[in-house]
Amino acid sequence: MLDIKDLYVNIPIQETLDITEAQLNAHYDQKATHQIVTLLNTILRQNYLSFHGQIYQPDKGVAMGSPISGTMAKIFLQQLENSSIKHLTDIRILSFYT
Repeated sequence: MLDIKDLYVNIPIQETLDITEAQLNAHYDQKATHQIVTLLNTILRQNYLSFHGQIYQPDKGVAMGSPISGTMAKIFLQQLENSSIKHLTDIRILSFYT
């Protein structure tokens, strides 16, 4: 089992939007995909926090507690698993049988 330190604040927004767009394009028309990605971009870029009376906008990451953050983290981690981790386990399984 893996644990990712500070997961939400380290999710790359643009990369996650690109992954989401590619997945949506595979299943929906371009107009619907564009609308969804535009809405997600607006939501994810509206990430503000208050600390000691000052308002900040983080450079990266998704807001903890936002209803969409968990879904975006899952999309990013699924792509990471498919592109990196799954490849490593496939090699290990292949070497076990040869």
